[in-house]
Amino acid sequence: MSESVEMYLVMTALLRAAPDQPVPVSRLASRLGVSQVSANEMCHRLQERGLLSYQPYRGVTLTPDGEEWAQRILSRRRMWVIFLVQNLGIEPAEADALACQLEHVTSDRLDAALKAFLERDPAAAALTDGEPKPLSACAAGMHGRVVTVDVEAAVAAFLSRQGLAPGAMVEVLAVSDDRSALVQTGDHQLALSGTLATRIILVADTELTERRAVWRRCSAFWSCLRGDVPECSAIESHPGEQ
Repeated sequence: MSESVEMYLVMTALLRAAPDQPVPVSRLASRLGVSQVSANEMCHRLQERGLLSYQPYRGVTLTPDGEEWAQRILSRRRMWVIFLVQNLGIEPAEADALACQLEHVTSDRLDAALKAFLERDPAAAALTDGEPKPLSACAAGMHGRVVTVDVEAAVAAFLSRQGLAPGAMVEVLAVSDDRSALVQTGDHQLALSGTLATRIILVADTELTERRAVWRRCSAFWSCLRGDVPECSAIESHPGEQ
């Protein structure tokens, strides 16, 4: 897939307000730095390839195949930004500009290697990151690995189905005064009573917490993603090509 095609898919994903809301072709053309005629021609070609759905007078949406490609590219950008900021000390704005270039030349093999590097040995990290403590005593925003779940078998089975089991990574979203907690486990959010939260033991993963903090620092990318700024490094680095 050419870089210009990838940029159309990525920019459609970045500009939309909701997955099923069309992005006007005029706005897509403006952000990509091409004429509306060129953008219309490209959108029709991408519709023929099954990557975009074109709706006259409304705009374009990503098809399932187009969505898969766009998210794959954006995932690579995210990993490159984290790598450049965390490991090379590059400032987020510059890292985002570089990531916009690197995302298009990242092979599947390099993608897998980069992912493995960023996720290297999380279990070993968990053993040295801190003392295990009850979920009820953890701070909001902490990422940790579940060490033990000291509950009845039926409750443990339910929690396991929700992704909360020994060895699982969780994010603590909130802890209230009565020690009840709200946690994120994969795609699930779980509200736990104070008694239950006290019986679940976590160990902090500072490496993961710091990595999330690094990504939050990359405000340029998130501003671009939300459409809060008229231009972004993705456009500046990659003018539209036909």
